[in-house]
Amino acid sequence: MTGKEGTAMKSTVELEHQIRGGEDPQVLRDEEFSLPDLAQYLNGLLKGAGLTVQDVVVRCNLDRWYGYQLFNGTRRPSRNILLRLALLLGLSEGETQRLLKVAGRQPLYARCRWDAAVLYALSHGMDEEEAGRLLSDLGEEGLV
Repeated sequence: MTGKEGTAMKSTVELEHQIRGGEDPQVLRDEEFSLPDLAQYLNGLLKGAGLTVQDVVVRCNLDRWYGYQLFNGTRRPSRNILLRLALLLGLSEGETQRLLKVAGRQPLYARCRWDAAVLYALSHGMDEEEAGRLLSDLGEEGLV
């Protein structure tokens, strides 16, 4: 992911080094310490996957207007929509947790069976349909 100016974002280790080694607390005002804008983040994920909003709308069976509102920042996606998107994009567990954090949603928690099933699906490269079957087999609600 890149910053607004197109430069690469610093890693967490680099930020920690900057915090510990900094002489001036003004360094904490840097945009690196803020979560990115959700719409920009979502659009960056789509671009990285070579997909369009229309692709997501069709593949996730979303209402067209709702889908476009998610990606232009006028609607905040639910946790389930974000997880469906993560499965569609083939995001890793870490990338999915980051997506949830940027969106202000609860992270996946391994002690919750539903969340654990989604973690399993992400870790094993399952798509949304396969994850839905797994959840159903476990007697859990689906992603839709």
